[in-house]
Amino acid sequence: MRDFEGKVAIVTGASRRIGAATALEFGRRGASVAMTYLTNKDRAEALGRQIEEAGGRALVTRTDVRERSDIRALVDRTVEAFGGVDIMVNNARILHPRADFLEMDWERDMWPMLQVHLAAPFHCCQAVVPHMIKRGGGAILNVLSASFRRGEGELHAYAAAKSALRSLTLTLSNDLGPHGIRVNSVSPGVVETEEFKTRRTEEQRRQVVTATPMRRIGVPEDVAAAIAFLCSDRAGYITGEDVVIAGGRDNPF
Repeated sequence: MRDFEGKVAIVTGASRRIGAATALEFGRRGASVAMTYLTNKDRAEALGRQIEEAGGRALVTRTDVRERSDIRALVDRTVEAFGGVDIMVNNARILHPRADFLEMDWERDMWPMLQVHLAAPFHCCQAVVPHMIKRGGGAILNVLSASFRRGEGELHAYAAAKSALRSLTLTLSNDLGPHGIRVNSVSPGVVETEEFKTRRTEEQRRQVVTATPMRRIGVPEDVAAAIAFLCSDRAGYITGEDVVIAGGRDNPF
């Protein structure tokens, strides 16, 4: 299936996990993909080669999404290389702290979460929207987390930042709809990445599986498939929505 032929996508935080699976999904389906990394250059470049071997085009660029100038340079390079932007996937993330509320510090714990999970998507959207308007429309996809729905203790910084990004998703969908730009989000539950395998015991893994109606833990490709659908023409009348991808474990009421 080559339904993204002629489309240009930007995926932040694409060197591994959900970002890598998403970039590869777009590439396999014919897109030109600008993918960012911060520290994993070798892995990002290897993924770029995979995309090109699969028939897509890849632009691999080091981007610190905390820096607005880096974001502007990323978009400028993408437009120069591929002619425009049709899809923006705000996926970049940093490891979140787990701490009791009274032990948290605003500058150390809260501010970095807001920089990466709210300010970065804000600046990415501001940079790409004029290019999407020129092309007659586009799709923006913000990657959230099912954890922000649960009010889970010790996730004050991460959950607050993702909740704010959900609110931005809604306001942008209303503001940009008249321009033919759709804005949606996905909320992955537990995803079996390298990070998950090193931070959870086998017993904790078993507990997650038991609590999940689908009786398995999700993989990055599960999330990538949903992202690709929401960014495709088949989802052309869907905007402002959030899709929980958790095998039934974190479905909203």
